[in-house]
Amino acid sequence: MRKTVIALTLLLLSSLTQAQQAPASSVQLSESRLSYDVPTMQIPATVHSSNNTELTSGVDGRLNWVAEAGTQVQAGAVLAEIDPLPLQLQRAELSAQLQRANLQADFFQREYQRLSELQQSQSVALLQLDKARSDHQLAQADAAIISARLAQLDDQLRRTKVVAPFAGVVAERLRQAGGDVSRSTPLLRLQDIYQLEVRAYIPLQYLRYVRPGDSLLVSSATQQQQMIVSALIPAADAQSQRAELRLKLSQGDNTWLAGEMVNVKVATRDSKAAVTVHRDALLLRSDGTYVVTVDEQNIAHRKAVKVSEGSGDWVTVDEGLAAGEKVVTRGAERLRDGQTVTQS
Repeated sequence: MRKTVIALTLLLLSSLTQAQQAPASSVQLSESRLSYDVPTMQIPATVHSSNNTELTSGVDGRLNWVAEAGTQVQAGAVLAEIDPLPLQLQRAELSAQLQRANLQADFFQREYQRLSELQQSQSVALLQLDKARSDHQLAQADAAIISARLAQLDDQLRRTKVVAPFAGVVAERLRQAGGDVSRSTPLLRLQDIYQLEVRAYIPLQYLRYVRPGDSLLVSSATQQQQMIVSALIPAADAQSQRAELRLKLSQGDNTWLAGEMVNVKVATRDSKAAVTVHRDALLLRSDGTYVVTVDEQNIAHRKAVKVSEGSGDWVTVDEGLAAGEKVVTRGAERLRDGQTVTQS
């Protein structure tokens, strides 16, 4: 047993001697640093229109005209027209009925006033006077009912012209001119291209690091921009375990398109001091992650480390490394523990 221990000791000393006697290897060095940078991750997202709706006719009738797909309109522009003639004829009929009801109301008013004057001299019975007053009130009620029906018809006549509730583009035409439609029939789909927002679904564990009003970086293949978080919807799906995040684009920003795929950069922890190291210093092995440090005598030492989130080219080291240590970023793979190095 003693001979075995002595043999292993001699073998270890021999290995160290060989490492120290090996020719110095040229490497590139970097320093681990204490950083307050917040590690982030990219979340896939999509640009959506704030307003995207199907417009209906609002009245029954024949569709005279509907805007073509691709037509860009401002709020209040006419997008479709329903034949107003049947409603116009109904209005003309009701107008005549209202005129008749007003004439009757005027007649019964004069009759009531005349009988009221005669009643003072006790020339008419009270029953006759009450009947005149009732006839006058009924005529006034009939005129009010017809006036209300006229107001309803005027509202329907206004609805024969379907106007844009917001500025946008006709994304789809759902009905052709010439056919009859009901008030609930979708005629076209209007999509807002001026008021856009980005919608992303982030993992629940990162939701606590994002708040309404925060500025997050949104990027696509061609551009990037800081956007403000307008809403957080903490209603996660049971399977995906993700919550919806919305960011508002600037009004009138036409550099982004509805439906465009983008990425949103969100924080994965709170801001705190952490030791970070360049990604090139990491040696990924089956039994763990290592870095090679260099001491004041230019001797290499392999250390096992525990890493977590990263931000750009720098990775947070939770265990195994202190701030300010020199680490090898190029040439670490061929180094042996205890070998002398030179900086290239």
